[in-house]
Amino acid sequence: MEVKKKYHSMIHMLKVIILFLFIGSAVFAQESEGLFTQGEEYFLQGRFADAYFSYTKYIEYNPDSAKGYISRGNTSIFLNKVKDALADFDKAILIDPNNFKAHSGRGTAYVYMQNGEEALKSYGKALELNPEDVVSMNSVAVIYYGENKTADALEILDKAIKIQPENVDSYRNRGSMKLFSGDTTGALEDLNRAIEYGPNRVDVYNTRGAIFREMQKYDEAIADFNKALELDPNSAEAYCRMGIAYLYKGDYDNAILNMEKGLRIDPALKDTMNSYLQEAKEKKGK
Repeated sequence: MEVKKKYHSMIHMLKVIILFLFIGSAVFAQESEGLFTQGEEYFLQGRFADAYFSYTKYIEYNPDSAKGYISRGNTSIFLNKVKDALADFDKAILIDPNNFKAHSGRGTAYVYMQNGEEALKSYGKALELNPEDVVSMNSVAVIYYGENKTADALEILDKAIKIQPENVDSYRNRGSMKLFSGDTTGALEDLNRAIEYGPNRVDVYNTRGAIFREMQKYDEAIADFNKALELDPNSAEAYCRMGIAYLYKGDYDNAILNMEKGLRIDPALKDTMNSYLQEAKEKKGK
């Protein structure tokens, strides 16, 4: 069960990395045709099926464009079309063998296929082409963390932060790893920096809330989860994590209410949340 939880945590980290890679590439979109720009906009809105359609139309008009295949590949990841994503990244590499983003995307596809060896090879090639590719560095760190190589993962993230001192993902990922390593003080410092540089990101409030919860600062945790829900009212993670905070606080009614809300939004969290929900119901009944 612990391995499964860690795998899902790793996948979540990688999805966040991909999503905010797009936010950082606005200049890339400006020089592109209308269909590509439209795809970027749809992607950032979470309208992945529409983004996929726009990128596909763009590729029809620009069949030799590596960036079209890269963007459609990233979108396919969010549509759980991992084999299609891998095919797009491979096509982009055929067009432009030295495109580090294509190799990085290929690595992410292999992570979703649970092929860590090939993923590391692809990320390694991306970093060979661009040693300051912080996206690939974060992804490698996440893989190392999943393999219980936490020291190596933290070392990579330290380097990534030196390269880009305001990179939100690096602070968020390093903070998450510090949290699960028992360094709550260091984790909180990193998440405070992540919020400083990414004040509108749901994931960083959810992560800092989890840190406060581990520090038994339940009111602060609940405040962060509420902030996450203010930014995204459909954040199942925020509801579930807030439910756990209420459970530890001894407020079983709110614990059950929030966990059940989260599970209605994302039933896939059932395996993770069942034991907490059952505990809250049992304690309420006493």
